[in-house]
Amino acid sequence: MNRSARIVLIEDDADLAFTIRLNLERAGYSVTSYVNGQEGLSAVQYSGADFLVLDLNLPDLDGFTICRELRRNQSTASIPILMLTARSSEADRVMGLELGADDYLVKPFSVRELLARVAAILRRGRMTEEEAGYDDGYLRIDERALRVYVQGQEVKLAKKELELLQMLVRNSPAVVPRDRILSEVWHAAEDVETRTIDAHIRNLRKKIGKERIETVVGFGYRYERPLERPN
Repeated sequence: MNRSARIVLIEDDADLAFTIRLNLERAGYSVTSYVNGQEGLSAVQYSGADFLVLDLNLPDLDGFTICRELRRNQSTASIPILMLTARSSEADRVMGLELGADDYLVKPFSVRELLARVAAILRRGRMTEEEAGYDDGYLRIDERALRVYVQGQEVKLAKKELELLQMLVRNSPAVVPRDRILSEVWHAAEDVETRTIDAHIRNLRKKIGKERIETVVGFGYRYERPLERPN
């Protein structure tokens, strides 16, 4: 189970939002919540997310519109979405799923069921990602063989370099904070200095191209995908 997943919650019922966020955080997830649909949509488009828990009925943009907008954009199209709603009609469920929601939970629901749905969707997504690997036409990562190719040519990466690259790629276009890199790649080891990250970033730039990894001063790093896939 991906306990480090960053979850965005868009829910305008303050009490329900508090309950959902509290239990997701207790389960080990990182949660950011919004009561406004446009604010939540903008946050996901700008910073990315590993998972979206989305209420259907919001005061400005409804969940259908948000889901549609995210699925139209390549950088957010694959974010798993669990839709929440008080509507139980088959037509609403079908519409949500056709727009790209991964699952549909009708209110009222138990927290236990919510957590189970989130875990199951994340698990399915992780399996698909590992099977498919990553390929943007410039960079290809074979997740099964743990091999990396740049413009068709294999490049050799050290273990931590590969883990760092995978983390940046999976979170692109969002910026990955330095403290999160230390926590998830080096597991916040006390003997690891932040200069270690700088050294690994330099090595990655030499091997995959300096233009592919952007430094966001005072925050972290971002993998820059090619604007167009090479022919």
